[in-house]
Amino acid sequence: IVLICSLVLMTSASFAQSKPKDMKVLRDSIFTVMKLSTANRQKMHDLIAENGKAQKAIKDDPALFYDQRPEKLEAWKKEITTKEKAILTPEQFQIWRDFAKSLNKPKS
Repeated sequence: IVLICSLVLMTSASFAQSKPKDMKVLRDSIFTVMKLSTANRQKMHDLIAENGKAQKAIKDDPALFYDQRPEKLEAWKKEITTKEKAILTPEQFQIWRDFAKSLNKPKS
C-alpha cells in the first residue's frame, strides 16, 4: 500500500510540473517573439479583451436566433482581423495567426 501511494504521489508531482502556462504568459511570450512595441502590445491586449467580451455578448444575446449567432460571430471575427492587421505588420500578423492555429490543434 505504501509503495502504491508513493507511485501515485510521484506521478501526480511529475504531471503538476508540466502544467501548461496561462494564456497571458503565452501571449506575452509570442508578443516578445513578434517584437511588439509597448504601445502595440497594449493595443493587442485591449483588442483581445474586447474580442472576448464581444464574442460572449453575441453568444449570450437572447435576441439572436440560434442560427444567427454563427453569422454574427463570423462577421465579428472579420472585424477583429481587420483591427489586428491595423496594429501588426504583415510578418507579425502571420506569426500571430500561426500562434492561434497552434493553440487550436487537438492535443494528442
